[in-house]
Amino acid sequence: MLIAINALIAVAAGCLGYVLAGITLRPILDMIAEQNRFISDASHELKTPLTSLKSAFEVYLRSHRPTIHEAKTIISESISDVDRLQMLSESLLQLIQYEKPTNHLLMNTVSIRSVIASAIRNIQPLARKRHISIEYNPKDYSVTGNAHGLRDLVVILLDNAIKYSAQKQSISVTVKPEEDKIAISVTDHGIGIAPKDIPHIFDRFYRADSARSRQLAGGFGLGLSIAQKIVHTHKGTIGVISVVNKGTTFTVRLPVSFR
Repeated sequence: MLIAINALIAVAAGCLGYVLAGITLRPILDMIAEQNRFISDASHELKTPLTSLKSAFEVYLRSHRPTIHEAKTIISESISDVDRLQMLSESLLQLIQYEKPTNHLLMNTVSIRSVIASAIRNIQPLARKRHISIEYNPKDYSVTGNAHGLRDLVVILLDNAIKYSAQKQSISVTVKPEEDKIAISVTDHGIGIAPKDIPHIFDRFYRADSARSRQLAGGFGLGLSIAQKIVHTHKGTIGVISVVNKGTTFTVRLPVSFR
């Protein structure tokens, strides 16, 4: 009887230990899988401009009598690829900064009006290039947050709105209080987002209809992922409402203060 009871206890303990070990290791396995996906996606994005640079240089070197005009053309095309690599590296560094578990941003009382005004000044050259106007109601509210991070957040949302809007359209930024939160909305009248893509738009490197996205925006699918990380760092939420060929509204809700 004692042998049977001890065997039963040993089997139960082994099964329970196996289950608990699986529960304990699951976050670690998920983190490793996420890291592997990140490395794979980043490598894929880096490979494209590097392959383009390598091919251009090889073609030029195989030319029997390269001319100055050909050299200038290759240099010009190469600069565009280098710009893409630089933009990708800066986006990756920005994403990693906000993904650090030990990342503690300096939080102060921040004026939302000054944050949005700074973001608009930053993005204005791109808006002018596409003849897009940015409308903003200048009401001011304050939240506890990091001014630099919140400016990056608004810049990302404005940049996204400009890139997916047709020329000579307008983008509006509105701010309003909602109980103990401040809601910041960025609305465009661009191509919109298909319902099937909305659940994935905050995933890293995700681009809805990647061929069209690359043609229209030339991005890497990191902006909204970075925006979401900034919002979570501020203990807020971010949501989207979009209608294809009608426009998109991103709304960020930030607590007035941390508790």
